[in-house]
Amino acid sequence: MKGSNRQFHRAFFISVAAVTAAGLLVAGVTSAVGAQAKPHTNVSQTGPGYPPPGGIYKPFTNCPLLNPLMKEAVASSAVICSAGQVASGSVVLGNITTPVVRPVNVQFGGVQTPNANFGGDWTTGISGFAGGILPPPAGLSAMLVTKPDLIPESLTTALGCSTTTDPIVQNLCTKAENFGGKYLDVYALAQTAGQITNFGLTTWTQRIKFKLINPLLGSRCYVGNDNQPIVVNPNISLAPGGQLEVLPDPNPAKHPNTDVLLITAAIASDTTFTAPGVTGCGPGGAANISIDSALDAGTGLPSASGVNSLTLNGSFAIADCFNTKNQSKILLNAFADSVGTTAGTAHRTFPHGLSATHLRSLLRSLGMR
Repeated sequence: MKGSNRQFHRAFFISVAAVTAAGLLVAGVTSAVGAQAKPHTNVSQTGPGYPPPGGIYKPFTNCPLLNPLMKEAVASSAVICSAGQVASGSVVLGNITTPVVRPVNVQFGGVQTPNANFGGDWTTGISGFAGGILPPPAGLSAMLVTKPDLIPESLTTALGCSTTTDPIVQNLCTKAENFGGKYLDVYALAQTAGQITNFGLTTWTQRIKFKLINPLLGSRCYVGNDNQPIVVNPNISLAPGGQLEVLPDPNPAKHPNTDVLLITAAIASDTTFTAPGVTGCGPGGAANISIDSALDAGTGLPSASGVNSLTLNGSFAIADCFNTKNQSKILLNAFADSVGTTAGTAHRTFPHGLSATHLRSLLRSLGMR
């Protein structure tokens, strides 16, 4: 690869790293609502088609490298595998503020193709990735791996049991109070509500929904849904001490133009998203309408832009191959060769003060934005 192409590679993927961190933070933190999660049934997931990698590729256990679309990258295009871990933060929906205390893992892949262009749900970002953000082999539900988490108010509080006069709500309140225990607890489980779009420089668009879990609320109780998702557009920055590192493949002759970009101490935030009301909560049928209305009143939903917010913290990694051909095959071979190895130490560190403005200027200087 010529020097100018490598410069392009580095600058381009610094920006991709930033936006990937933002999206992973969002997916993770919005799924980590609350604390003290109880056991739940694991979601069955299809394996990625390769053994768990090691070394610098250890985080990438569920990348869709065998997806036929990953082979559509051509010269000066890229394939990526993204893996992220959310560690802390907070999220506000309506009048409920919840600290993020549980780790969440998010993984997906991506391919940049020359014929991609804006249209449909893709209106901003990097046009080359339009339609090329791919979930793990098990599908969209496997993009975000987490557990149900306890929200910081009981079902009786959320329903307004102390003041309600609605007989359907009163009946549910009585059951919750009499049974106690798990009948008072409400858990939230974030799920994907659509594909990632607008993959851009320091932000992307993520569609999510929250399943509310309580024995009295039924199995279809959600805040947001596939038809009316919560749509977040985070912006990324680096906290003090945060940095970007490039970890080169240990065998560049066999795996050319392949490396891992590691981001530490990243912060993603958004205060512009809206949250819809709850739907499908309660014993079923028309009776759910009263329960939905009571939960909306108790939680301050639906809520407008400016009321909701998120601040998310985590560390993230992106494996990429920016070769002139066979990008997905090279990256897959790099994963295979890394099995059982430990991470190397050679790397290039970028300044911890790297900002979104700096990232934009890098791409502008290369004619990308």
